Amino acid sequence: MAHESGSLRVLGGPGTGKSTLLAEAAAERIERSGVSPENVLVLVAGRTAAASMRAEITRLLTGGSGSLRTAPEPLVRTVHSYAFAVLRRRAVRDELPQPQLRTAADQDTWVRELLRGDVDDGATEWPAALRPALTVPGFAGELRDLLARAIERGCDPEELIALGQRYDRPEWVAAGTFGIQYQEVTRLHGAVGAHTPALDAAELVGAARRAFADDPDLLHAEQDRVRYLLVDDAQHLDPQQYWLLREIGGAAAEFVLAGDPDQAVFSFRGADPRVLADAEAERTEVLTVDHRMCKEVREAVQRLAARLPGSGPQRELVEPEGGGAGAVQVRLHATEAQEAAWVADQLRRAHLVDGTAWSDMAVVVRSTGLSLPVLRRALLAAGVPIALPADDLPLAERPAVRPLLTVLECAARPEALDPDTADRLLTSALGGADSLALRRLRRGLRRLETSAGGTRSSGELLVEALRDDDRLAALDESATGPPSRVARLLRIAADSVRAGGSAEQVLWEVWQASGLQQRWLERSERGGTAGAQADRDLDAVVALFDAAAQYVDRNPGADAAGFAERLIKQQIGGSSLAPTAPRDEAVAVLTAHRAAGREWELVAVPGVQEGVWPDLRLRGSLLGVERLVDVLSGVDGDASATAPLLAEERRLLLVAASRARRCLLVSAVRGEDEQPSRFLDELEGVVSDPDVAERPVSRPERGLALADLVGELRRVVCDAEEPAERRERAAQQLARLAEAKVPGAHPDTWYGLAETSSAAPLFAEGEPVRVSPSTVEVLAKCPLRWMVERHGGQDEAELASVTGTLVHALVQSAAEGKDAEQLRRDLDEAWKSVDAGAPWFSRRERDRVQQMLDAFLEWMVQSRDELTQTGVERDLDVTVPGREGGPWLRLRGRVDRLEADQQGRAVVVDVKTGKAPVSKDDAEQHPQLAVYQLAAALGAFQPDDEPGGARLLYVAKADRTGAATERAQRPLDADRVEVWLDVVHEAAAASLGPAYLATENADCPRCPARTCCPVHPAGRQVVE
Repeated sequence: MAHESGSLRVLGGPGTGKSTLLAEAAAERIERSGVSPENVLVLVAGRTAAASMRAEITRLLTGGSGSLRTAPEPLVRTVHSYAFAVLRRRAVRDELPQPQLRTAADQDTWVRELLRGDVDDGATEWPAALRPALTVPGFAGELRDLLARAIERGCDPEELIALGQRYDRPEWVAAGTFGIQYQEVTRLHGAVGAHTPALDAAELVGAARRAFADDPDLLHAEQDRVRYLLVDDAQHLDPQQYWLLREIGGAAAEFVLAGDPDQAVFSFRGADPRVLADAEAERTEVLTVDHRMCKEVREAVQRLAARLPGSGPQRELVEPEGGGAGAVQVRLHATEAQEAAWVADQLRRAHLVDGTAWSDMAVVVRSTGLSLPVLRRALLAAGVPIALPADDLPLAERPAVRPLLTVLECAARPEALDPDTADRLLTSALGGADSLALRRLRRGLRRLETSAGGTRSSGELLVEALRDDDRLAALDESATGPPSRVARLLRIAADSVRAGGSAEQVLWEVWQASGLQQRWLERSERGGTAGAQADRDLDAVVALFDAAAQYVDRNPGADAAGFAERLIKQQIGGSSLAPTAPRDEAVAVLTAHRAAGREWELVAVPGVQEGVWPDLRLRGSLLGVERLVDVLSGVDGDASATAPLLAEERRLLLVAASRARRCLLVSAVRGEDEQPSRFLDELEGVVSDPDVAERPVSRPERGLALADLVGELRRVVCDAEEPAERRERAAQQLARLAEAKVPGAHPDTWYGLAETSSAAPLFAEGEPVRVSPSTVEVLAKCPLRWMVERHGGQDEAELASVTGTLVHALVQSAAEGKDAEQLRRDLDEAWKSVDAGAPWFSRRERDRVQQMLDAFLEWMVQSRDELTQTGVERDLDVTVPGREGGPWLRLRGRVDRLEADQQGRAVVVDVKTGKAPVSKDDAEQHPQLAVYQLAAALGAFQPDDEPGGARLLYVAKADRTGAATERAQRPLDADRVEVWLDVVHEAAAASLGPAYLATENADCPRCPARTCCPVHPAGRQVVE
């Protein structure tokens, strides 16, 4: 604060108040020294840090007695923001086009497209060994890193080629050639668009440096304007950024660099801790009082720092007066799930017992991709609200965004709507169909198609339905909701595209029509897991509109499909300035890199595994990125490649651990494939000695949650091996919880304990068991299906059932002598009361029934030479004496047609409306036909009758002559009569209950009882 002029370097470990000092210095210069805010510039490492610094300076200024002043320029910026402002200021002065910033996602897309062009041209500029890797997803990222590291150190593509030739690195020569091509393409794109070429982050700083070098007036104007330059977290600067700041700070009245080389964790972005360590400054001040960490956390952090290479005065931290107590816990667990459950329980205890706010706790991990899935489940299950980081997924891959982009693309280019795309749209938030609803829709469309004689797949039918939803009128309303919604959105988008709407306009109309905004807002307000997901979805949509607005501004006249294609091509996540939902009262879950510059009361650091933290895999080894950095930094080529990685990983853990003020939780997993990190011993100060006892694996503890308590009490109560006294106490506690209406505490709610509703047989003793030929067939295959269908498990209102009933009525009328014309009139009259859906489908179904009738009439004509009609819809009712110990049987039913053959024997004809006849062999063993014959042998039609066989008549399947297809069963002899009589008795016994056997058979896929059948997974969860 007393520093008045010149350059000053401020070093300090974590928690020593470097950021606070700079904020107070900036406020003091403005408020007390009378410096204009325009002459003060505070540079920080990122947007989050800028927001915090800006808020702190504002708080200090508004709390003082001085008058407030405004400034035309922001007081707090990032280095890249400042470089952009310099270029924009020059453009305004010279009346040039505004500078454009290319995001990392856009740059990645450009690099991939250029690499694909190289491959198409034979990739002759690239070494032969690298050519197969050019299209591999990770290659473009490594190439971007190589070019960025070169630019950050003042090495242009031509110099990179020269370095490659000097050090015999052909991959650098190829990368330099590619860099020249990349620059030419970006310049050409800027020329075509009548604006300056877009710049990526590394090029932005270099362009600002070149602007100062080429335009002394611009440099002098900036030096005159920025008189006080304060730089926070200077350990994150790369060489080029430092050179830019030296241009301004060297002439400033005051130039302050504050940071800690031990917290330099962004080397993968080009940061070099030596920039701060070797910075030229007139004075160096060291902050040693730790105002953040308790004694226990501080000592653990210092043990990590002591293992870092080199030395530094900032590593000596002292405790302030009145420092509070805290704790550091290091735990090992047997599984990741146990580790995540322990973290969740510790957070919950801190909130409920210690009163720590959710927002004052954080979970810091090495990689969210590795740790987040298990952690997220455990935290949400324990009732811990969490604030997740913005998705690292590309914007187009986020669930809320992809369907909107797909609608845009399909509206502008209808050929893009294929079966897979239709499937994705229907199951997205726009359609709202789940897998079962989609399957039901597919089957419904396929049924309509096959009934019309078509052969198209269900995928093709889905596409047709979305293009013309008139076909959906024939389906049940429960199945048509999702396709109708999607088809409507596609029409709205297509109309907007034809009207010349921009990508932003088309997107807005689709979004408004989707109704998702209100639905997600309501979920967001309700909170919980669904509310957090709704927040993320809304954030993604806001970012999508922000991207659309930028696209329209930069590409006037471009269509919606171009915007969708541009985003879909992106394969890495890009940053967005779009606003996001506030995440106040929630535990932050984030990576150690994102945690830099922040602090919490309690910090949990799970997943500190060997091979993960530290992760010593070489980065950029394919193109030699790290070697290039060493060459440009003057490092000897014989230096270890692993040592810098280990130091970086140790610094990263130091940053994570030093975020905690009072409590630090560090954990790892020890198992067959996982081993805890070496860093755990460093944190605890345990010497790595083989003779030292191995750290034990912690036993899982019951979490501080009602569900866990109820589960443990229930386990004790139900465990016969537990002491009686302990079981009694557990039962008493369960009774208390049940009285308080705690879910799961009362035994009445325990699954599997309810008594069976009835153990009595379905038929009373002495009451004859009623069976029919059709039920014998079902009972012989699966008694459980018979029981379910008998008690309401079959939908009699299905169109197939209605059609079958109508066909049987017409067949009866034909047998009674009505001619074809009369039958046609009867069909027309009856069809008026049939609800078959859409008119076109209704007409097709009516024609199909007419064809069935015609096939039957043709069969009637052809079969009269061998059969004589003796009855239609003939009832049968036969009482069969019971076997020993078994019930009497009453065989009842009705035959469609009763015929007599040339020997006068009874022949039963059963009319079927199905389109798939059984095989001839199956017909010989058909239970329904056999029971009909058995009934004839038992005198159901006339005494001492002899069966003459039975036939299945498939009227929906005509043979070559146009007659209905027949499947015959030969007459039963005496031995076969006895066999089938046994079958009927067995079927009757199987129908008694109260237990019914589930038997797997060929009809299982079509069985209505499969959702409660133990043979199938869908039903097993119900009955077991």
